[in-house]
Amino acid sequence: MADCYQTILRGNGLPTKIMSFCFKLYGSHYLYNLFAPILSKMIIADLRSYEVDPSRIEQHEQLDENRKNLRLLAHDVFQAIIDSSSQFPIQLRILCSCLYQVVQQRFPQHPLQAVSTVIFLRFLNPALVLPHEFGIVDAEPLPRIKRGLTLVSKILQNIANNLIFTKEFHMRCFNDYLRSTFDAATNFVLSISEPINLTSIIPSDEHQPIENNLLDSTAPSPTYPMSYISDANVLALHRLLWYHQEKIGDYLSSGRDHKAIGRRPFDKMATLLAYLGPP
Repeated sequence: MADCYQTILRGNGLPTKIMSFCFKLYGSHYLYNLFAPILSKMIIADLRSYEVDPSRIEQHEQLDENRKNLRLLAHDVFQAIIDSSSQFPIQLRILCSCLYQVVQQRFPQHPLQAVSTVIFLRFLNPALVLPHEFGIVDAEPLPRIKRGLTLVSKILQNIANNLIFTKEFHMRCFNDYLRSTFDAATNFVLSISEPINLTSIIPSDEHQPIENNLLDSTAPSPTYPMSYISDANVLALHRLLWYHQEKIGDYLSSGRDHKAIGRRPFDKMATLLAYLGPP
């Protein structure tokens, strides 16, 4: 576990790779629906400039006009995000809820900030800055559009971190806007981090293989102690699954529950291991 909530999942270790895999697996459709309409509008208005750095602006451009363009674009993107909370994938809601609970135990004052930072840094902003790599657009955007998306991602990350601009002087003009978004951003992250009632999303015919009392909505909800897994144990599990995945597949296919369960769980594990690579 990180020593500071601000560095959670900032590296490129196994937990970060697993979370990125989940974002890619379960979030692609959501990202497309979220960003495709905005990018279509930007492409139509491709002569619009979003550059607000005086040292990079072209001679024929007006700084005030560019600031207005970037401010409107940032507002459109942020509004689309907070309006999409009801469409946020259920699998990623579960992930956010788990992350919130784990961070709350380690950093009781900062679980919300940690989830917010991760969602924007690892999920939303990469798709916004590189939409062609996420299948949102067919081709790489023009440099002018890419610059606008990059600047918007900076604004969004500051919103996620609940911070105003201090070091980049040319971005300070957006600080009033940043302050006006903090509450809405907090409410969005809260909405996607709420505990999930699994009985509402698991079909009734899938309840039987699991102990009934765990999925009985009329029974008292059991509580389970939260425990941390050391990096060494995570690596050991990765190594175990990687080197024995063929035997695991053979064992599962020979079991009496194979017809009822099928290969889907094993296929998901194999896909994840292929994505993570060797330990």
